[in-house]
Amino acid sequence: MIKNIFFFACVLAGMACTSQSKDEFTVKGKLDKPFTGTVYLGHITDKFTNIDSVQLTNATEFSFTQHISKPDKYRISFKPYCNGYEFIAEAEGCYELKNDSVTVIQGKEQELMNRYLKTITPFRQEAEKLMNLYAEAETAKDEKALSELREKLTQHFTKEQQTTVDFIKSCPSSYTAVDLAGNLLLREYPEWKEVYETVDTINYTYSYAFRSLQEKMNEARSLWIQDIEAPDFTTTDINGKTVKLSDFKGNYLLLDFWASWCRPCRDKAKEIKKIYPQLKAKGIQICGINLDDERKKWLDASQEDDILWINTSEQKSFRDNQIAKDYKVTQIPALFVIDPSGKIVKQNPDIDYLLNLTTK
Repeated sequence: MIKNIFFFACVLAGMACTSQSKDEFTVKGKLDKPFTGTVYLGHITDKFTNIDSVQLTNATEFSFTQHISKPDKYRISFKPYCNGYEFIAEAEGCYELKNDSVTVIQGKEQELMNRYLKTITPFRQEAEKLMNLYAEAETAKDEKALSELREKLTQHFTKEQQTTVDFIKSCPSSYTAVDLAGNLLLREYPEWKEVYETVDTINYTYSYAFRSLQEKMNEARSLWIQDIEAPDFTTTDINGKTVKLSDFKGNYLLLDFWASWCRPCRDKAKEIKKIYPQLKAKGIQICGINLDDERKKWLDASQEDDILWINTSEQKSFRDNQIAKDYKVTQIPALFVIDPSGKIVKQNPDIDYLLNLTTK
């Protein structure tokens, strides 16, 4: 993201870009204080690399002109260190650094990015406020406020991500859309697939942005086990009784992976507990798979949350839990709805899905 420079601000370079060839871009900056050090122009291929630099001695102005054939992301950075700028460059592009933004003299891709940043800034400002309130609640050890703020932050994050997806859909053929898509933090494969099928997956395959998007989508796909037979398991409940997947055959089962140290998991348990009578009436059974490596942590959390359903644990760490591995659990809470035949029919269902699930 475009960031503020801490020790000085960049202001308008003054003159517009001078003549340049059709396969170049120019970026200019003028510092509000004299600077001695190095200004770098960097670019990400497989890793971030500085591709040009200029030495300044008690100077305030710098510029770079760089050959380019296709749109891509570049970064201006400084040594001695202070935060720099990222921008999307393209052939015949012309950019000037001004305060905390990139002013576009010519270039449609960075103009699109500037529009997006204007759209998303209010979300980030609100998120910062919520995080500050969360820090205050943590200091005060106000569990009720912390739970409410976690829910608000989750809702806010979801809304911000959806706003980004909507922006991507408004300019699907642009490099900017691919760049934004590669920075999304979606969890479910169907969400990644929708975004991937929206953007241009032909013209920007050379870019790090595209490779990042493809890598995230492929990872999500590898973790997606909906619509397959549920992996078998045998574990032990809180009373020492053996529990098997086959025990639930013929009924709908909600499998819940959780841990005492996972606050969102504990909040999810509270949500489920509120609707537990309704789920029970529908014939939906619940089995918790705890991922603590110490029995005391598991027992204390179970008692604190007053868990009413079948509650099991291997008492092994997250990485060593074979059931979690079999269900490809890398983030928690992770929930799976298994139908009477033993097939996973929903991965990470929300409360509405559970309440509306037809079991007869």
